[in-house]
Amino acid sequence: MELRVVLLLPLCFPGLQAQTPGELSQREGSNLSVLCPYPAEREYRDLKSWCRWIDQQCQLQVAIIGTSTYAHTERANQGYITIQGDPIHRNFSITMTDLQVEDSGTYYCAYSQINVPLKWISLTVFKELHKLELDSLSVQCPYHALGFRSERKAWCRAVGQTGGCELMVSTDTTYTWGISKGKEGRASIQDDTQNRTVTITMEKLQAQDSGVYWCALYRLYPTIHFTPIMEVRLSVAKRPAATTLSVTTGTSQNYPPGNSTQAHLWSFTLQALLGFFINKVLVILLLVFLQRRGRCRKEKLRTAEGSPGQLPEEERS
Repeated sequence: MELRVVLLLPLCFPGLQAQTPGELSQREGSNLSVLCPYPAEREYRDLKSWCRWIDQQCQLQVAIIGTSTYAHTERANQGYITIQGDPIHRNFSITMTDLQVEDSGTYYCAYSQINVPLKWISLTVFKELHKLELDSLSVQCPYHALGFRSERKAWCRAVGQTGGCELMVSTDTTYTWGISKGKEGRASIQDDTQNRTVTITMEKLQAQDSGVYWCALYRLYPTIHFTPIMEVRLSVAKRPAATTLSVTTGTSQNYPPGNSTQAHLWSFTLQALLGFFINKVLVILLLVFLQRRGRCRKEKLRTAEGSPGQLPEEERS
């Protein structure tokens, strides 16, 4: 009955046009702001609200009447969802901070007690993960507010822009703790229906595993269909290559197997230090030699200047 009322609202309010939800993708932990203008003929004291569309009805998140605000959910009570009115410009704004994957869903701004829609938003909050090759990946996909306890779950990889998804692994049972392995045994899925959480594990990641993945509902009949529960954007980088130090000398050196680069570096360092000290000793010896030679020359000059000149032998006779 409530669904029928919502669908007939455009007929009851001629100024209201049916809208297609605007699609928004936000990274987990980011913030979202939505501006909601309302018709000029509406009083600012009318109820303005932010609704989440669940089970074909409005689940109130926050609301404002005049200058008084009201929180209707735990997230709103904690201050993660706020509403602020601007009667001068005839609009109100919604702010959602520290977005979580559980916040994904369809929302709309509304006014009046029967929550007449003003603007629809289809929000997807995705996880962004960065890994290195050979790392492991573990992702939890909660579906507390969505039901789906008895539905089959899957982990699939988005294909192109067509909305298709390539199946990696899926649950085979509806037991309380269902486990299924994926192709090549690198992916597994566990569905804890008591806590309503799907856990995905991928091992020995490769660079080519980078892409967009979904935790999703998996239906085989009448056709294969995936309904996303959570989106994960995975980036796998190659591990940096190990750097080695090569030393070129006059003769080639063969190191026995098992010697590490560190041992080669120590050998090179010792050789450099030994050469440095030898050079220092040679310089010191050269300086001492030159100093002693200079002293000898000075001694000879003083001796020559201080003794009388000697006459030739024939004059002395």
